[in-house]
Amino acid sequence: MRATKKSLYLSGMALLLCCMMLVGSTFAWFTDSVTNTDNQIQAGTLNITATAASVDKTKDTFTISGVNGGRAFGFGEPQDVENGTPIITQSNWEPGQSNAKLLTVTNNGSLAAKVTLEFDIHDDGLMDALWFDFVRVGTDGSIAGTFTRRPMSQLQTISQGLDVSVPADGGSVQFILLYGMNEEAGNTYQGLQFQADVTILATQDTVETDGFGNTDYDEGAAYLTDVSSESEFLAAAQTGKNIRLTSSITLAQTVTFDKPAVLDMNGHDITVGNSTGSIRTTDKLTIKGNGTLNGAVVADTGATLVIDAGDDFTVNSRFVTGAAISAGLNTTVDINGGIYNGYEKGAGVINSSGSYVTVRNATVNVKVASMSQAAGIVAANAKETLLENVTVNGNYSIALKLNTSMSGNATIIGGTFTTNQVAEGWKPNDTIRYGGTLTISNATINRVGNGILYYKTYPLPTEVVGLTQSNVTFNQVGETAGQYSDIAYYHY
Repeated sequence: MRATKKSLYLSGMALLLCCMMLVGSTFAWFTDSVTNTDNQIQAGTLNITATAASVDKTKDTFTISGVNGGRAFGFGEPQDVENGTPIITQSNWEPGQSNAKLLTVTNNGSLAAKVTLEFDIHDDGLMDALWFDFVRVGTDGSIAGTFTRRPMSQLQTISQGLDVSVPADGGSVQFILLYGMNEEAGNTYQGLQFQADVTILATQDTVETDGFGNTDYDEGAAYLTDVSSESEFLAAAQTGKNIRLTSSITLAQTVTFDKPAVLDMNGHDITVGNSTGSIRTTDKLTIKGNGTLNGAVVADTGATLVIDAGDDFTVNSRFVTGAAISAGLNTTVDINGGIYNGYEKGAGVINSSGSYVTVRNATVNVKVASMSQAAGIVAANAKETLLENVTVNGNYSIALKLNTSMSGNATIIGGTFTTNQVAEGWKPNDTIRYGGTLTISNATINRVGNGILYYKTYPLPTEVVGLTQSNVTFNQVGETAGQYSDIAYYHY
């Protein structure tokens, strides 16, 4: 019996030692892994070149009915159109003369492109005696179209309709420019001159597909006209062209876009009226890229303003209303990125009386050292307001005034909103003031007065209504903050 107890004791001790060893041990399991390396996203390229070739009488490549008396003709060696030599240099022309140029556009980029021609015409009367036409050359080198004499006065209109696809990776398109003087041109046209600057514009074509098989994601890609001076900017805006800055410019006065347009800052700056003027739109204006706009952007009644800012886009405004962005009634404002600085008293640095206001990933700075007549973002009559990851530094002023019409819906997702200064002898401003409804989440509010104030003047509210909040952090700033509340309603 004693031997049995001893054996049991020894077995127990052995089991205990095993357990103790297991505590510090690692179990071995069957394992396996799969590694996939070198995943990347590479942006495509859009890169076109163009050449022009003059008629070579010794060649018989093309025969076009109604051209050259029906006789065959060809073209010589192509020349780069950017070599500084004009494509057309005709002098001492007479009625009945004609000529032709073979234009070739090649896409050296990795993305499919579409191209068009843009003409800037200078004429002192000869245009009425001239004709032209464009005839496409097929990929097999044959003529792909018929010749029609068109008045030279239609050159701009017809060229705008030339929307030609050019395949990527060395694909090309060719067309023949035919032009001449009418046989019946009389003495009235002697000594007159016609001149045209031609630009070949390219943008993305709807050929490549995304991961979902869609080809329409780049259907809004716009042709851009390079602009480097005030006169070029004014001319482009007047004719409704899409603009790409190639140098910084100064505009003496406000410029208005009355047609849909794109303004690509392209890393350059615009100063309007010593920063007191504005770029205005009565239709739809899209501003994109990097650069600094010294002045305001104004969307008139019913217009649409879109800002797709680059990583370094800033608006510095000394506009009379205090706004860097100003939008009238029934407007739509969609701001993506950028820094907006307001240096004058007024309703708001971003000030909208419109129907829809969206601001994402932007910073708004109220630079006015006063508590009155200034604010960060004002959405007075908006049906819908969305602020996402927005920073507003209100300084002495209200950071946000939302739905002051008492009927709209505002949504805030993320972001930081600050009012942290108090003018001597005055009560502090609220950080956020709203009417209608407000849904706010994952945001930070730095307050010297009330953090969020539900604001109505008639009838006076007796409680906070229309507010939904989650994960909002309130930070008290300054000695007066403790006298006010994170959330309150307006009362005398």
